[in-house]
Amino acid sequence: MRCFLAVLGLALTLGCSRGRAPEAEPSFRLAVVTDLKGYLEPCGCTSNPLGGIDRLAAQIESLRRGAAPVVFLIAGDAFFDAAPLQAARVDQANRNAKTLAGILNLLEVTAVLPGRRDRAQPPETQLAVREASKFPWLAMSRDAEELSVEVGGLRLAVIGVRPEAERDEVMATVNAARGQADLALILIDGSRRDANRFGAIDGVDFVIQGGLDQDAPMPPRQAGRAWAFHASRQGQGLTVVDVYRADKGQPFVDRSEWSRDERRVQLDRQIQELAAKIGAWEKSGDVDAADLDPQRIRLGELKKEREALDTPAMRAGGNAIVARWIELPKTARRDGRVEKLMRKHDKVVNEANRVAFADWKPPPLGPDDLGYVGSAACRACHAPAYAWWSNHRHGVAYMTLQKRNKEYNLDCVGCHVTGYLKPGGSTVTHNLDRALVGVGCESCHGPGAAHTKDPEVAIARHTTESTCAECHNEEHSDLFEYEAYVRTLTVPGHGLPVKIP
Repeated sequence: MRCFLAVLGLALTLGCSRGRAPEAEPSFRLAVVTDLKGYLEPCGCTSNPLGGIDRLAAQIESLRRGAAPVVFLIAGDAFFDAAPLQAARVDQANRNAKTLAGILNLLEVTAVLPGRRDRAQPPETQLAVREASKFPWLAMSRDAEELSVEVGGLRLAVIGVRPEAERDEVMATVNAARGQADLALILIDGSRRDANRFGAIDGVDFVIQGGLDQDAPMPPRQAGRAWAFHASRQGQGLTVVDVYRADKGQPFVDRSEWSRDERRVQLDRQIQELAAKIGAWEKSGDVDAADLDPQRIRLGELKKEREALDTPAMRAGGNAIVARWIELPKTARRDGRVEKLMRKHDKVVNEANRVAFADWKPPPLGPDDLGYVGSAACRACHAPAYAWWSNHRHGVAYMTLQKRNKEYNLDCVGCHVTGYLKPGGSTVTHNLDRALVGVGCESCHGPGAAHTKDPEVAIARHTTESTCAECHNEEHSDLFEYEAYVRTLTVPGHGLPVKIP
């Protein structure tokens, strides 16, 4: 009974995932993260913020509580999201990268293959982050580099490869490694074509595909002779691969329910499209029956394959992989140790930026620019609108950052103040003595200095979609629909007459 509860508890802690593992314990388990890009946590303004290094840590901890040993690998841009960095962002990004390295130390990362943006950082930046890392960075000094890992009684050759590497060089590295290793795995930061090129090398079993920089994770796919794995980006989740290795030298078979689900979707679409075409050809009478027969046979084959997918997959003996994607939604469990480190990091970055950017002023007004005055200057003539705004999410936007020690965070503040980096507007520290904190009237209606002096000077009464999209974009406001959003802002006192009791 106690064993059953332990297994059940492990299954529940793995969160939302696609794919079911066979009952037997795997030889080992791969935990894969790709294109992390230095993200400690997602923007909290979306409907379901995915990711967070504290949530990832909790999942890794759950995996390690299982019987199978875990190999945790990261490929693609791991520490930085831009290269070269803007001068104003360098210090915050470097602090972020070193904090991330320290957290990954706690998670006992097996190895990291840094991406192009990581490698493009100045040498002193790379050195500082590497010194904070207790795990190896692969392929930093040469195009292909091998690391030997003992796992589950097997020796795994983990080979980091740059996309520009010559195939012969990688082949030589694989051949040398396979002389001592049972399995070979390549980490790469490149295109699908790069993965296929190196996956086709004899002796390569698996490819970890970083560098795609796409939100959608991919189920296992054939890359040459190997199986390639991908895990979204920005730490939105991780791909877990249970590896069953029974027969030396035999190919691996994909027995992932995740792959079966994807194939079902593909077949349903193909069957629907082909059936519609056949129906149209039969109705038109323009196609000979002899020409239709191969299409009908093809349709039958597709339907037979689709029916077979509804039969539960049984794992026979031999080598197999079972992959699943574990998404990290806002409801996912967090690692308390890591969460404390993140909150400490926020305070350190906030204070450092407050000091570093104390003298950072917005661009001066040009001859044709209008100045900002702040929402309080609108109150005298627009009291109902001001009262409504004060309690709206726009009005308290800056306060939400203050509560989390992020009002000086360069990743956040621009969408929580008015006139950010615009002539006469605000910066991370300058905001007209707090007159421009929050998403004020002038964020939507334009600078109001001239209008407050002379109400006959027009301001923008209707906000354009492009103005809203400066902050309400896919990354920060995934449910935003312009017309619907404008309707929520059109209320008595703000676009509609005030109701008189």
